[in-house]
Amino acid sequence: MKQLLIFIIFSMAFCQGLTAQCDIAINTLDDFDSTRLVASQPMNIGFMIVSGNVTEDLEGEEYVEEAKAIFSYSDEKKIRAFFLSIAVAERKFHMINEGFNVLLKFKNGQIFTLLNAPENGEFNRDVLMWNYLHTCVIPLEVFHMLKGGLLEKIRINYKNYKKTIELEEGQQKVLQEAVRCVELQLKIDFNGIKP
Repeated sequence: MKQLLIFIIFSMAFCQGLTAQCDIAINTLDDFDSTRLVASQPMNIGFMIVSGNVTEDLEGEEYVEEAKAIFSYSDEKKIRAFFLSIAVAERKFHMINEGFNVLLKFKNGQIFTLLNAPENGEFNRDVLMWNYLHTCVIPLEVFHMLKGGLLEKIRINYKNYKKTIELEEGQQKVLQEAVRCVELQLKIDFNGIKP
């Protein structure tokens, strides 16, 4: 019995140490409808790009992040799913419909197409650019790829334009860690039951 108690204490300390390294932004359970939401911190992906906002003397250029991403899990009415939300800055307004229009390319060459539920572009007057939010459903196969492999590029297919976001090596590892952290938080919350 004593050995079992020591094992449980060390296991809990180990799990708490792991969650301390993971930076979860949201971990909630709605009191009214039992909706579960676990989300990583937002992370920058892509490069710094010149905004549409140029100074009067044309010498100064303002730079903005090309894109940001959040990896999350939601459990609503017994429908469980992982999501990758991508906020993208664009110079022009582009049309895009809901559908399979976001592709992920991994370092090993594999490409997966994701179902995207985009929001209409919103004009940001501070940087004179359009902001788009793409929320993609992540199938379990892709979840395991994100957890075990490194994501190299993201392609967004608008109606008349293709946007490719290249992840730097550090960004690839940060995204992979975010996926692992969300999974770890779920394991802890569900007492070891896999989502």
